[in-house]
Amino acid sequence: MKQRLRSEILLKRLKQQPVQKRKKDQKILQLLQKMDEFKKARKILLYLPIHGEVDLSALFDIPTLNKKIVLPRVKSTTTTLILYKIKNLKDVELGAYKILEPKKHLQKVKPEEIDLAFIPGIAFSKDGHRVGYGKGFYDRLMKKLTCPKIGIAYEFQIVNNIPGEKHDVPVDMIITEKTTRISTP
Repeated sequence: MKQRLRSEILLKRLKQQPVQKRKKDQKILQLLQKMDEFKKARKILLYLPIHGEVDLSALFDIPTLNKKIVLPRVKSTTTTLILYKIKNLKDVELGAYKILEPKKHLQKVKPEEIDLAFIPGIAFSKDGHRVGYGKGFYDRLMKKLTCPKIGIAYEFQIVNNIPGEKHDVPVDMIITEKTTRISTP
């Protein structure tokens, strides 16, 4: 079921019209900036978008944001994400899986130091379970996070049910262009 869901939603995400996608991304950015969790957070875990994911990189362009931005980098030959503090998008390079990642020389950040984490996914259920790309990178990282974990998605990525597995870690909340949902197990 997860593979079928992964294929269907990935295709929908990739087929979005660029203008409509940008409008949805802007709406999601507006919603997340209004959240108390966002306002209070000093160290925020972001991701750089791939395969049509919601693009949050506009957060780098807000000069008064006064937040430390942290990005994940795949530890070579493992399925572990290492976190690094970055100042701007000049601090990234092409890394594993041809994804932009922080440069290795930057300051590392421990997962428990993060105040708020924005988590990508291909699909999310209303109870916070997610379907990623299938390697478990974010599930392993989310087990170490002590902060609120916010799933970031488009409304069409929300489904009624995703069967959870032992290793799955649900997000606490999901933000789409239409709403903010508290995950209810």
